[in-house]
Amino acid sequence: MSQKKAKNISLSESAEFAQFKTLVDQSKRVLISTHILPDGDGLGAETALFHYLKRARKSVRIYNPDPLPKRYKFLDPAGEILLGPGEVELWDHCDLWIIVDTNDPRRLGKLWGELTLRTKKIVFLDHHPDIIPQQQIHYPPHAMVVSDTQSSSIGELLYQLFNELELTKINADMALGLYVSVMTDTNSFRYARTTPASHQIAAEMISLGVNPEDVYQSIYSSKELSHIQLLGELLQGTKLSKSGKLAWMEMRLDLRKKFKATADDTMSFLNLLLLLKDAEVVCLFREEDDGQMTRVSIKSKGQFVINQVAMDLGGGGHEFAAGLALKTPFEQVVQTVTSRLETVITTPPPKPLMSKKP
Repeated sequence: MSQKKAKNISLSESAEFAQFKTLVDQSKRVLISTHILPDGDGLGAETALFHYLKRARKSVRIYNPDPLPKRYKFLDPAGEILLGPGEVELWDHCDLWIIVDTNDPRRLGKLWGELTLRTKKIVFLDHHPDIIPQQQIHYPPHAMVVSDTQSSSIGELLYQLFNELELTKINADMALGLYVSVMTDTNSFRYARTTPASHQIAAEMISLGVNPEDVYQSIYSSKELSHIQLLGELLQGTKLSKSGKLAWMEMRLDLRKKFKATADDTMSFLNLLLLLKDAEVVCLFREEDDGQMTRVSIKSKGQFVINQVAMDLGGGGHEFAAGLALKTPFEQVVQTVTSRLETVITTPPPKPLMSKKP
């Protein structure tokens, strides 16, 4: 594989964005994927893009590195669209592979090595900041990154794309995917990255038939009693740093198995720590199914930027919501991440340079 970097494209640079629009317009076979442990942003965006391209008379398939979580099955009731390993018959080659909601090939798991050479063009459609250091990532020469960090979600970015392509009109199926993408990645329009466009898109999708209550209940009212009991144990064991501004929960694999909870069943747990009055940054440490990997989710209330800590450890994300995964002992991961975050929280900002009077 070539080590040539993909060109990082800003949506505001219309000439370069036109290159991606041209690729979509000219491609006949399009494959769509999102990252491991798919979330509402990636799955909603995939759903909207799938239906848009199908109505534009493209041959389209979705192939994800992980199966569809149960709470998102309402996006694909027949189980024929949002497919994972062993569930889709792949083409020998395709014209375009669109990867949504990540700019990091490592987050595609085995799919990256499996599909890179089977497609003419690869486009990462993303809204996260650049991976730093870039030397960690190696893109082949036929890949590029189309990124707009000002978009609240991939749904917001796709909405712009659909309106500019004008291959077909947005219908109810696309509207549901766009709404799910925007709603989940803004945490129901509560995150700082929520834009005026986020609300405008949501309003338009509702006018096209999306039922906000049904969507919310499907995604968030999906817990079993055992999941709530697991959450109770985790909340009782919540830990605070010395400053009191960092709070975290530790979820070992044996505890999760005891309460029969999948990784996706625990995705919303971290939001509850944001209710703590004094905590400015919160974390969830979750031991994965293999017993070797520890996944860390980090959120900030907005006073402290935390994605650099994640990137330093091989992860990434937004300024105030990021994550990473490490194959080191659980206790070591907790110690490493919390100590780095505590340093960020307790280090005073640099004093501004005083200019000399003439």
